[in-house]
Amino acid sequence: MVRIQRQRSRQRCQLAAMSERELQDCGTSRSEIEFQLKRPIRRK
Repeated sequence: MVRIQRQRSRQRCQLAAMSERELQDCGTSRSEIEFQLKRPIRRK
């Protein structure tokens, strides 16, 4: 669980550093990223 939270934190930092143009090139938007990052972590 902690590992996943750290991974998401790193991803947030990387995505926050990207410009709108870079996000468009990836086929995503800031709102889609925020939605995915706020989803609860599912346990197996």
